[in-house]
Amino acid sequence: MDHRDRLIAAFGPILAQDAAALRECTSLLNIYNIDPETLHTKWEVFLMNSTVDTEESMSGTQLESFKSYLRRTIEHMHTQQQQQSFASPSSSFAAPKKVALKNRHQPTSRTNYDSPMDLDVDMGSTDFTSPTNGMPSSFTPIRSMMPTSSPSVPSPSSKLFALRKGVAGIEESLNGNLATRSGPPVKSGTDPRNTVNLVVGVKPYRYMFEKITERAEALDDRIDAFAAIFKKRYPDTDFYNPAYPSQTLVTVIGRICSDANEGRSNERSLMLETSRMIGGGSRVRIDVSEVSSFSFFPGQIVVLSGINAHGSVFAVTAVHEIPALPMAAASPLELQEIHYRKLGGQPVKIVTAAGPYTLNDNLLFEPFAALMDHVNKERPDILLLMGPFVPSNHPAIQTGNIDMSPEAYFSKFISSKLAQHQEKYPKEMQILLVPSLQDVIHETIVMPQPGFEHQRALGLPPGTYCLPNPVQFTVNEMVFAVNTTDVLFHLSGDEVARNPQNTDRMGRLSKYLMQQRNLHPVYPGLATGPESAIDFNQYDLLDLRVCPDVLIVPSRLKQFAKTVDNVVVVNPHHLSKGQAGGMFATLNIHPLPESELEDAAMMMDDEVEQSMTMHHFVFKRCRVDLVRV
Repeated sequence: MDHRDRLIAAFGPILAQDAAALRECTSLLNIYNIDPETLHTKWEVFLMNSTVDTEESMSGTQLESFKSYLRRTIEHMHTQQQQQSFASPSSSFAAPKKVALKNRHQPTSRTNYDSPMDLDVDMGSTDFTSPTNGMPSSFTPIRSMMPTSSPSVPSPSSKLFALRKGVAGIEESLNGNLATRSGPPVKSGTDPRNTVNLVVGVKPYRYMFEKITERAEALDDRIDAFAAIFKKRYPDTDFYNPAYPSQTLVTVIGRICSDANEGRSNERSLMLETSRMIGGGSRVRIDVSEVSSFSFFPGQIVVLSGINAHGSVFAVTAVHEIPALPMAAASPLELQEIHYRKLGGQPVKIVTAAGPYTLNDNLLFEPFAALMDHVNKERPDILLLMGPFVPSNHPAIQTGNIDMSPEAYFSKFISSKLAQHQEKYPKEMQILLVPSLQDVIHETIVMPQPGFEHQRALGLPPGTYCLPNPVQFTVNEMVFAVNTTDVLFHLSGDEVARNPQNTDRMGRLSKYLMQQRNLHPVYPGLATGPESAIDFNQYDLLDLRVCPDVLIVPSRLKQFAKTVDNVVVVNPHHLSKGQAGGMFATLNIHPLPESELEDAAMMMDDEVEQSMTMHHFVFKRCRVDLVRV
């Protein structure tokens, strides 16, 4: 199969019906020496992050934008490879007497963290052992080859950050017709206005002791649990083993898997894995050619109908929807008490941001200082900060070019700013901290993570709540769910879809979390690794207990705020992007109309259970602003 046929197979009708676009893509393969499948992956990532047009057609302007994007991506990749080869030590001692190593690449805003430097390394001596310390006499310590500037002094990007434009500018809003609260919150007493409670707590535990059988049982139990949920809604349903030959239409349940050894999943690699109780834990290939619309990802629990004529392939004819989680509800009298007696009819204001909180060429945390300037001005009820706070992948941390411990950086640049605010406005704002798997100051590197344990060592002020990751918590009556792992990015890379009913890609990825009743349902997929490690002995702690009112999922994908199945979903992006500032989000959640609550209270009847509670309708009364730092 030549390049043209492989391109058409990968892109489908986008290229099959456009000869000019096909010629351009063939040219790109030759220019960059890449295969058609890689080009298609780059095209999908380009569409996903496009801010102008996400329609899957190679129009003239969009094709030119894609070519520019591809060129930048390839150059970025080559720069990283050359930097890695520069950083790795030579394995040969048969080098010339003097080897001049020069970094000839100009620093960029995203990838090159070191300033240009000239290093002379003497590698020609035959006497490799120093009589004093046992080290090679010509050995140059790695630390001496690092930038000599301290990460605690201003860098070139510090000046650019100070001169940035569009400070505190609103990039996008949800429910922009609602007003924002101006001024401080109205307090009726000395205690904070809002009550914060955990829905699911995570205690410190010993990880890395998980057995394969325990992981298998956890995954197996999840299939059986969904089978019970589906049968409760549809009692007449009988589940069959999809690997068993059958000439009649049957309904099956299992987990989507892929037999692709590398790269992304595709329609031909899809398989269905059953539980031991329903199908003996067998796997069978599924054929979705007869299904006009579907969207799958590895780890997804699905209910399918179809036929397995010969026992080798299950031909799918229908994909059934899993029953939705119930929405959170409360008594109208309780809502009246909270909204109008406790809060005085004033909106609840929440500011939330996700790390990194510092630029990638220093550890001065200038974006965090800018965020706190905004917090001091707006005086919100709650400040929700999501990790990483001191990221393990920061260049200074990775190279060891630091002049104090990571905990000391956190205490000096983050805790001190929080303490200053709390001292100036005591018991006014509650601070919620959610860690990340990339946090070097956290001891647990798998999900679920307990909250930060050593609050005193970190210098955290009073009024700080250290929450687990992922976390489900309530603010008054409202239910929040947060996952600092980039689950949206992992889902986007593993999704296999054809004509999905929900054409809003970000909304569809977010909906998976509610449909699967779990804050990290993708498994194993491309996400399996340090960024999404899970201890399956604690896997049930990632399950959603109730459908949240607000779902916050920070991601490297484009920021957004939208309503998905009556849930407010927010991706605030990151506060820092390389050597530039990023985004954060502000939520103004208004009270329900008092007349509406009074009417609901009058309709309450002890004999009618549904009349005793009402949904929170946060999606109608929450304004979200995505703000540039």
